[in-house]
Amino acid sequence: MKDWKKFFHDNQGLLEANYPGITKERFLKEAEEIDGDEESFLKGIPFAYLLGYATFTHFDFKVNPDVLIPRPETEQLFEIVESWVKKNSQAKRLVDIGTGSGCLGISLALALPQLSVLLTDISPAALQVAETNAYNLKAPVALKASDLFTDVTGLYDVIVSNPPYIPKGHKGVHPKTSEFEPHLALFLEQEKYHEFFERFFSQASRHMSADGVLFMEGHEDFMDVILELAKKAKLTEIEVLKDWSSRPRFLKAMAPKTPIG
Repeated sequence: MKDWKKFFHDNQGLLEANYPGITKERFLKEAEEIDGDEESFLKGIPFAYLLGYATFTHFDFKVNPDVLIPRPETEQLFEIVESWVKKNSQAKRLVDIGTGSGCLGISLALALPQLSVLLTDISPAALQVAETNAYNLKAPVALKASDLFTDVTGLYDVIVSNPPYIPKGHKGVHPKTSEFEPHLALFLEQEKYHEFFERFFSQASRHMSADGVLFMEGHEDFMDVILELAKKAKLTEIEVLKDWSSRPRFLKAMAPKTPIG
């Protein structure tokens, strides 16, 4: 049996750099569950990838480097959407754009059985992970490969998305996040940032039912830009909601009130 206490003591500085906020107690717990791989810890491979799963809401979701590791902020987005749907019982159809592991859409499908849920992603590898999670959790969802809404048909009462929203090269991204998590799900080229969200909101507006709502996670430094692009797409009743740390994190918007041509 490895002496993980000594390993932590000998490599504490590097481990703390690799895993922000790590404590000895948490490291010992993770090392025991992962069953120990010293080189992986020294490289800073995220614990969730070493374990092969991450907990989101009340469920364990398979994760690998093809999908993002679920964050607490996205769990808050789940709570916001769940609360809205419970107050708006007319909502019947939901689509999760850029589903990744499926954690958000699957959790909503399990919590809100009145919903018909579609999960989409541009990445076939990510969709395979989402499909595995849906099967393991017996979630009644459909899955479809799609670049945003390109291959999505019909109107939806609820659109949810945690799209890539970090401009490439933006400071503040932990080096190990950039090294190990999928760039397709994290980053946008700076010169294509506006273009991406213009396309996202324009397509979303054409797939919202008359009383449809869109909930989206975004970057705190760029929510003002995202809000203006949502207005440009004629979405209405647009709100920026704060996360648990009081940072602007989520966008809520209702469907356009005039037909989109």
